[in-house]
Amino acid sequence: MYTGWMRAFKVDREMDPRERYATLPRSHVGRSRQRLCVIRLNSTYLDMIDRRFRLRGMVLTTTVLLINAGLAAWGLRRWSTRVPEVLGGPSGDAPAYVLFALLLLVQFALLYWLILRRDFFTYKYYPIRFNRRTRMVHAYTDGGPDAVISVPWEEAHFHVGEGKGERYLRDIRCHVLDGEIIRHTFVVGHYFDDEDKIREVWEFIRRYMDEGPASVLDAPAKPQVDLSVADTWKNCHATVVISLGQALLPLRGLLMPVLLPLVACRWLVLKSSRQPVWPQQILDESVIDAEDPHRWPEPQYIGQFDEKADGRTS
Repeated sequence: MYTGWMRAFKVDREMDPRERYATLPRSHVGRSRQRLCVIRLNSTYLDMIDRRFRLRGMVLTTTVLLINAGLAAWGLRRWSTRVPEVLGGPSGDAPAYVLFALLLLVQFALLYWLILRRDFFTYKYYPIRFNRRTRMVHAYTDGGPDAVISVPWEEAHFHVGEGKGERYLRDIRCHVLDGEIIRHTFVVGHYFDDEDKIREVWEFIRRYMDEGPASVLDAPAKPQVDLSVADTWKNCHATVVISLGQALLPLRGLLMPVLLPLVACRWLVLKSSRQPVWPQQILDESVIDAEDPHRWPEPQYIGQFDEKADGRTS
């Protein structure tokens, strides 16, 4: 799940045979669906979400925070009850308590460096922009606007990627090549455990770039963005519930005591992070026509348009 995030992609190498075999076709491959991967769509550009977005502030970060909080509470309790006695008496236990405090601090620093710093105080999401007018693909990175990866659409090598630890997971992966050498790698959209879903998202992108925004949909889909990236409690709750999958979805009420820490942690992570801002040159190339007929409406929260379709109030 954490490929390309906690575990960096290997670059400055040649493609392996599997990556060449998994190359995504530049012709029609079947159904087209956005699958909560689209952020914005209009006649000029298509913005897609990044692979890590659905994992932000979720199980790994929440678990680390809870462990740290538990250890800190236990350590402070021990410190407040025993240290005054130790320091004020003849006991030789003082060095042991100082060592104990140092070990706690080292453990907190290590977990922050390995995990929490990759989630907190970063960017809310890392968009990938497909510009039809310039025929360019731009990927936002941890380095911010000064480190955006840009590659011509026709030169980008898109293929079906697989997870390292969870090899059954699939995603749309892009290599930026320098001759035969991979210089950069980024992922477009969410990861799935079904390659057919990956190919549906790829077909959506391919149609947009090669056939235009009017061709991306298969009936009865409606021209609207389904995903909201607003850092609201409602969106965080919706993301956590969706992550349960169909099997556990009916049990979400019973699981709420477990889910609420995930919702709270995701909310804190997104609130601590910055909004991504494209470099000025990319913004200048991404001007939208005032009367663009293919500018899709964007929801204020996940599921807003589905509620309206069902006749419920939002």
